[in-house]
Amino acid sequence: MEYTEQMALRRNVLSFVVAITVVFVFTNAGLGQIAVQSSNALATANDRSTGVMVRGIEADDLRSLNLWTGVASADFAAGRHAVIGRQVADALAVKVGDQFLLIDPQGTRTAFGVAPRTATFKVAAVIELAPSAEATITVYVSRRGLEELSGGAP
Repeated sequence: MEYTEQMALRRNVLSFVVAITVVFVFTNAGLGQIAVQSSNALATANDRSTGVMVRGIEADDLRSLNLWTGVASADFAAGRHAVIGRQVADALAVKVGDQFLLIDPQGTRTAFGVAPRTATFKVAAVIELAPSAEATITVYVSRRGLEELSGGAP
């Protein structure tokens, strides 16, 4: 095996190990055990959209999972950033640093009907989650961000 093939194989193995580690953290010792609020929304970016479940978590929850996002806790807590699963990132064609829009269809009642609420978030991290129906559509934002999107505590 040539050196470049060996290096490529090592990178693939390392990527696989990291993905398995993240899956373990989020399914066994992670977000499954963190109390979260959630709401349904439509995520859109790059002329693409997908239905998502938005879960509100605390910035400390990210730190307790050893998930490095490169985002200050205060910025995450202020509701400006989101951690999204690989499936959502692929569906929207976004990467870390890109922005996307969340639309809450429940919205606000007006004299002309229901006006949806919207909020723009910046992708802080893209994570690999264990394949399940819920994991493929989950977006993690701060609780404050979720409350702003949904018009109060869900």
